[in-house]
Amino acid sequence: MSELSAKRILPILIFLGAMFFLSIAVSLLCGPTKLHWSSPEGKFILLHIRLPRTALAFLVGFALSIAGACFQALLRNPLADPHFLGISAGGALGVVIGSGFVFSSSGALTVSACSLLGSAATVLIVYQFSLKKGALSLYTLLLAGVVLNSLFVSTIVFFQSLFRSEELVTVLTWLLGNFSFATPKQLFFAFIAIIFLSGIVFQSAKKLNVLALGESTAHTLGISVERTKQSVFFLGAALTGIAVSLGGMIGFIGLVVPHMARLLVGMDYRKLLPVSAILGGVVLVLADSLSRIILSPQELPVGVVTSFFGAPFFLYLLKQRQEK
Repeated sequence: MSELSAKRILPILIFLGAMFFLSIAVSLLCGPTKLHWSSPEGKFILLHIRLPRTALAFLVGFALSIAGACFQALLRNPLADPHFLGISAGGALGVVIGSGFVFSSSGALTVSACSLLGSAATVLIVYQFSLKKGALSLYTLLLAGVVLNSLFVSTIVFFQSLFRSEELVTVLTWLLGNFSFATPKQLFFAFIAIIFLSGIVFQSAKKLNVLALGESTAHTLGISVERTKQSVFFLGAALTGIAVSLGGMIGFIGLVVPHMARLLVGMDYRKLLPVSAILGGVVLVLADSLSRIILSPQELPVGVVTSFFGAPFFLYLLKQRQEK
């Protein structure tokens, strides 16, 4: 894989830095309420509402983009997306079941805990179904994920019809993508978890480069293929589960952003992963800003915005693959 020259790296870094600061500025300045910087109300809105929300959106986009790049390398399929494996729907179902049967509160910590439990259970189910004589079957992994995703979404709709409570409506609105529940404690733990898991993924970048060439090639080059596949699966699943627990089911970020990063830095995962992470954060912060502006003073779920832009891009990628 060819190395990026210093002349090309510098413009990319400048571009990423400019987009990062631009997205943060847009998110802090835009919203249904006009800020008066000198007033106590304006300072409160900026520091306690918009800033935590912006930080949470960036972290979720950061995590989903890395997870998407991981699954695309694992499945050797550019159309792979973290949500296709059922992890997001499992987390969403965990929230719905917890809110309907177990907990009477739909606070941020309760929602996050239920989502993580649902995602973790889904990961274990998909993993067990995908094991074949100690090896991880990628075909079964994808198939089991798609089937579980469809089953869980149908179950969520069933529970929505069964309960029809105001609290469940609030939870379902959150599941479509919402960062208004951000709290400092939530941000702290999310930052620690996402940075820790991302650091492990970044250390596996060379193995992902080899794995993308095929399992037989990876074996020849001395890579422990099964251990690498399982590690990548669990790391991507953990990042996806955390992202869902923080912001709901936000589609297409994990699919679209790695492709945007490939246009900038190519296929080398040593560069693709960090660039995807930053781009993912930027894209989701801008999408969240747009969700607050389009129907202001009403607010669209950010998952709706990402789907509007991500779905046509997915169809484009599908058409490109058919023509090859």
